[in-house]
Formats: sequence, C-alpha cells, structure tokens
Amino acid sequence: MDALSLGSGYDHAPMLFAAFYLMWSGIALVLFRSVLAAHAAPRRIISHVIALAPIMLIYAFYVTVLLPLLPDVSVERAPANPPEFMFASAWYYVPKSADILFQQIPVAAMILGAHRARIPLRTISFGLAILFGSLHLLLIFDGMTALYVTRFTVAATIFGLFLPYLYRRTGNGFRWAYGLHWSFYAVDAAVTHLVLAVPQWMM
Repeated sequence: MDALSLGSGYDHAPMLFAAFYLMWSGIALVLFRSVLAAHAAPRRIISHVIALAPIMLIYAFYVTVLLPLLPDVSVERAPANPPEFMFASAWYYVPKSADILFQQIPVAAMILGAHRARIPLRTISFGLAILFGSLHLLLIFDGMTALYVTRFTVAATIFGLFLPYLYRRTGNGFRWAYGLHWSFYAVDAAVTHLVLAVPQWMM
C-alpha cells in the first residue's frame, strides 16, 4: 500500500489486490500440488467452486445490502489505529475473499501433508491451534488494541483446533474452512458496527 500511495489497499484498489492474492493462490496450488492432489485435481476444484458459488452470493448480498444497513462505526469510539475493515465498503470484501483463499491453500497443505506423514489427528489439531493462535498474537506489533488481538487470537486458536477434523471427517474440509473463515469476518464486522456505532444524537 505504501508503494502505491494507498491509504486503504483493499478499498482503494480492490481488483489489484484481488488479482495479487489470486496470483499467489495459483502459485501455492502449484507448489503444493503433490500434497493437494486429491483436493486440487481439476474436477475437485470445479466441484468446490460450484458448491461455494451460492455461499459467495449470500456473502455478496450481505456486504452490499445488509452490512450498509447497520449503524456506521463512530470515529470517536474506534481505536486509534483501527483495522481497515471497520470503515470498509463492500469493495473491501472482494480482495478479502481472495486473501482468505490464499490463506486456506497452505493450511490445507499442512493438514493433508501431516495426515500423509501419519501424524495423529489430535496432534495436528493441537499443533495448528498453537500455530494459528501464536501468529495472531503478533498483531499486537501492528498497533492493534488488546481486545482486537484477543478476539482474533481466540478465534484463530479455536479454528486451528477444529479445522483438521473438518478435513478428515467431512470430506469437504476446504469448503467448511473457507466458509467459516469468511463468516468470522462477516460476524465480526456486524458486531463492530453495532458496538462502536455512531451515537443516535450525532445522526
């Protein structure tokens, strides 16, 4: 964003950032193609796309119609260094969707690779919980508030704990992973708009 002089990358250049993450998603698929063979085969990818299409339409309806109906976030109530999504438009969620896709590909590779290496499911689960939780603790160094870091860390830890079971027990782990990951941002945005709403007397 700094190199392009953008104050808000996802909002001000959504297609550019979406293309950026889609490019890296493609690279990740190539790099991890051996371990993702069963899930990344052309027919399998097409089936995932078809299954996720109606879900993505629901998400699109949410960010373009429902989310704007919620109260605006108050600048006075927002933290000093607010996350980008607090004041984001619907365009923010175009690159965010590609961003989530990119994140989930190496996660799938880790889970499937660990399973192929005969690592017990419980060990994979606890390992990912610790890894995801620890990575999100690093948000504190980006100047995020303690509340923001805490809720994202707790959510990431729980997500990491259950994700391997979704992959190994449901047969459609990628769809569950992507849908739940996206849903977290949707719910968090809604709660943020309600809790940090502009006071009625200012409207």
